[in-house]
Amino acid sequence: MPTSLPDEWILDYASAAAPMAVRVLVGSAAEINPAIRRKVELAEQIGHTAFEVNSWRGVVPEPDVEIEKPIAAPCRDPIFPQALARLGFEVGVTPWRSRLGGVQGCKIDRLSEPGVDARLLKIQPGSGIPHHDHGGEELTLVLSGGFSDEAGSYHRGDVCYGEAGVAHRPVGLPGEPCICFAVSLGGYKFRNPFMSLAARLVS
Repeated sequence: MPTSLPDEWILDYASAAAPMAVRVLVGSAAEINPAIRRKVELAEQIGHTAFEVNSWRGVVPEPDVEIEKPIAAPCRDPIFPQALARLGFEVGVTPWRSRLGGVQGCKIDRLSEPGVDARLLKIQPGSGIPHHDHGGEELTLVLSGGFSDEAGSYHRGDVCYGEAGVAHRPVGLPGEPCICFAVSLGGYKFRNPFMSLAARLVS
């Protein structure tokens, strides 16, 4: 699981071909990660040249509301980029609806759709999400703190990319709790059947 955002998702974001949840994740990553922002801006330039259309820069945080904004706009909230802040997430607001050990979660219904699961996760230091893989690709953007898995460590602005069938176990790094925004295309597959049942009960 390399700590990078695949170029194909950046291009799909640019052309608005990606699911809404992925578009919000890529836009959020571009706001807080300069390297990803440069790639998105390059894709914008290529798209503008190739298709001779007006700039499509910005994310659409809701399916029913068009809001244009520069991706390079400063992040006003110390944790949540503007694409997520527009959905009501901000420091001081407690969105967590479920808890499984040292991990709390909040499914973002407005970004989820069939085959696309979007949620915020809060992982306490030393706690971990049970060992699992995925039915499709998974993108996880770290918003604060950090976590590690079998492939490495991830901090604010990093995107952990997982392919279908590649298992891992994210564990919160020492220090502050890790808050991340995860989008799973195809759902989660826990290796422990009991954990699969528990995860469904707290979703």
